[in-house]
Amino acid sequence: MHFSLFFSVLNFHGLVVLCSPIDALAEAFVRSDTAFREELIAHQKSKRIIQKDWHPGCTAVTALIVRNKLFVANAGDCRAILSRAGKPFPVTRDHVASCPKERERVIKEGAEVRWQIDTWRVGAAALQVTRSIGDDDLKPAVTALPEITETDLTADDEFLVMASDGLWDVVGNEDVLSIIKDTVKEPGMCSKRLATEASARGSTDNITVIVVFLRPVSTAERIY
Repeated sequence: MHFSLFFSVLNFHGLVVLCSPIDALAEAFVRSDTAFREELIAHQKSKRIIQKDWHPGCTAVTALIVRNKLFVANAGDCRAILSRAGKPFPVTRDHVASCPKERERVIKEGAEVRWQIDTWRVGAAALQVTRSIGDDDLKPAVTALPEITETDLTADDEFLVMASDGLWDVVGNEDVLSIIKDTVKEPGMCSKRLATEASARGSTDNITVIVVFLRPVSTAERIY
């Protein structure tokens, strides 16, 4: 069983950061992975989980804004994009076995990757993602260590969208921006409308969406 997990978007202005944001984000993911597995073991010992070979996991994406820099950490097939001058600007890469670089990394870690029915999958669990929190039966090949990008924010950056694969499987990057622009007068409804649209288009995976506006909505309204 696989889930999608989102951490809060943090925004620090005028604050002295004593440690590297990249190091902090990486440590947060690794610690979350450890806590996830420790909780699973505790449930198994208490017999609240009967199935012994159950190895759940989840994907994760998180964003950290420090002054004019955007740091995005991703592990799995969640995705984050910026709307930059009205165009989608990806700030994450999907970590799936169909990606040659990820497939090569997993194989080097000793895990088997096979083509199964429709795509490349990892191990006996036939997992499609190559990075995640949990999935302890596939560690260390399916690592919890996120890929972290650093982006300089500009005046052209309007909003950030983070969502699970339940959205991206059926709604493309361009369509996501169009839907938000059409809903921007009700910013609180943007995430809900995207989730509703994904469901209407037949998404069969979990759908979680966060839309973060990077400048006043009134400005966006005048532009759109």
